[in-house]
Amino acid sequence: MGKKGAKKDPNAPTPVPEDSFIRAKRLQELKITPKQPKGEFTSEEWCIPPAFHSQPEFKTVIHFWKQCATVAYAEREMKVPSRAKFVDDDSKTEKRPHPRKEIQDLFKYMKAQNKQAAKRTKQFLKQLVKKEKKEQKREKLLQQIHDADTQMNEELRAARRFVDRQELFDKRYMIGTKLGTAAPRKNALIVIEVSDKQQAWIDETKDEVNKLLNLVINEGECETFNIATFSGNAVTTWCPQFQAKTDPKKGLADSIKWLNKNFSAKTCSAQAYPPDWPAMLQKFTAEGQQVPWRIFLCCSRPPERMHADVVNLVKDLRTNLGEPAKGQPPLPLNIVAFDPTIVNDQDELGFFQEVAGPDGSFMVDTSAEDLQALDKMLKAVAVKKKQLDKFHKKLDKMEDLSERVQEDRSLLQMQMALQAMLANDLEILDWALKNEVEPPPPEI
Repeated sequence: MGKKGAKKDPNAPTPVPEDSFIRAKRLQELKITPKQPKGEFTSEEWCIPPAFHSQPEFKTVIHFWKQCATVAYAEREMKVPSRAKFVDDDSKTEKRPHPRKEIQDLFKYMKAQNKQAAKRTKQFLKQLVKKEKKEQKREKLLQQIHDADTQMNEELRAARRFVDRQELFDKRYMIGTKLGTAAPRKNALIVIEVSDKQQAWIDETKDEVNKLLNLVINEGECETFNIATFSGNAVTTWCPQFQAKTDPKKGLADSIKWLNKNFSAKTCSAQAYPPDWPAMLQKFTAEGQQVPWRIFLCCSRPPERMHADVVNLVKDLRTNLGEPAKGQPPLPLNIVAFDPTIVNDQDELGFFQEVAGPDGSFMVDTSAEDLQALDKMLKAVAVKKKQLDKFHKKLDKMEDLSERVQEDRSLLQMQMALQAMLANDLEILDWALKNEVEPPPPEI
């Protein structure tokens, strides 16, 4: 090393890795400078434009730095450019002497090129980050759309499963009645509970009774029928005895009028629950009465504190009355209860099964509550649909930048590779200037 502060010979031969020297010299000769963009940054604005990448001085080394200074196994025969970190190892870097002044000029030129390359890299990065932020917002919105669509479809499937499980739109009950599909040839008795508890299901009760009257009794073989209401105070009948459905004055139409008048919110609210089941059963099975061949009963729930009394009374009546006609079962009941709280109560369900008897039937009509639950489900779906429409409108206003983001990443990757190549060559030139060979001493 020369003495500190001593003026160095500008023509002194200075060893430098030959490939780095040639690249720097070639760049200087070509007078390469980064172009100013006319709009967005493209490959033409790289610190070394693509037109020069195919030149033999740059082709291999640019490929090397684009691969992050690694060599693929398939390219293992490729000549690796000199690296600043191995510059002291003569076996890895081929060095040749060049005048110091020439290396200094190249160093100044490469220093300016590196400064421009660093600035250009920041510009490419800024362009990419700006698009990435917009694309991230779009991707987030797409995820929100996917989540909302998935939730909406799941809620729709849940609503369908609910409808199927509850048989809410089963044709048997949409068109027909839960009270049964057939009536006896004679003496069909329709009995309806009148109480403040039954008041909650007036429309549902009337619907079942009207379908029974119009579709089963009117269109079937049943000749005579009667309608009654029962409460805690009284049992009221439409007619004293079973009436022919074809009677011009007291026929089917009149029974429906009577039902609408005697079974309403006003009549139900005036009667406290529970109704008197034993009184109702005894009225229609008393001595001298025409015994009903089948009872169609609409009620809210079993009577409180009289389960055993009612069950035992029905059993006794069936035993004592026997068959009302040849081949007809004794006192079967087709029952529809409307209180949904009894659905999972085994004691109350057991009560109805025993009262209905082996030839009767029993169902709990929860359609009112089921429709309310379904309405809530569909409203939740509507909220999701509205939200989804809002997301789609927002998405329509967003530009799809996914391809342009990918393109900008490739542009940035190449710009960084070019900057790394220039920085490596600048570091090598700096090393050459700091590690010149001392001239031999004069001969004496």
